[in-house]
Amino acid sequence: MIHEALRATLFPALSRMVMHPDVTSLLAVQHDDLGIYALEARLASLAPRLAILEKERAKVSVALERARKATEAEEARHREARGRTETHRQLLERSQRQYESVTSPREATAALTQLEQTKRMVDESERDASHVQGRVNELRHQIADLEKQLADVEARQVEARSSLDADRVAIEREMSDARTKRERTADAVPRSMLHTYDRVRTRRRSETVFPLRAQSCSACDTAIPTQRRAAMAASGSLEMCEGCGVLLYAAE
Repeated sequence: MIHEALRATLFPALSRMVMHPDVTSLLAVQHDDLGIYALEARLASLAPRLAILEKERAKVSVALERARKATEAEEARHREARGRTETHRQLLERSQRQYESVTSPREATAALTQLEQTKRMVDESERDASHVQGRVNELRHQIADLEKQLADVEARQVEARSSLDADRVAIEREMSDARTKRERTADAVPRSMLHTYDRVRTRRRSETVFPLRAQSCSACDTAIPTQRRAAMAASGSLEMCEGCGVLLYAAE
């Protein structure tokens, strides 16, 4: 059997102090938390992919809705134009009858002027109605094209959306399992230590517990006073680094 002094000289790694079991349990919890953060990041990464699909669909959908509203407005204008045309035609018929019933040249001149004016009104209202009808027809063709575009986009996105949904379900299942495992792992950690860790972890949302490296914090190299290092080594307690705010433990 190798003498302990010789063992420490030849195999220094074997002479290191054993890590406090509470710290070992806490590091297991941290490992679980980092896994959960990775799953949350994967879940969050689905959102931009879904947003791209939604943006593509929304672009066509908004244009379609705008065309439908424009069509409704033009159809209302067309009904008004047809109403004016009908009114002017009735006036034209009345003017025609008045012109045909006059008996004097003076009355005939006035009736003819009224008749010509009414004819112009009918012509203008008919042109207006025809123009609006043309606009309505254009918009209806536009709506048909946009409806086809929207159907094409939705059909093209079916597979992508199905894949995203499957990924989401799978990640959420993994997260549920990971959180259940984390709860079991956390049962082995003293409540006060776990509370301190959770408070700092919630703020950082990344690796929170680091080992001492010689006399310093392994995260930022801030020197740790000898008395604090000794207390950490003796009791397995955690100390907060004054430099970067992580929690430190004596690794050896």
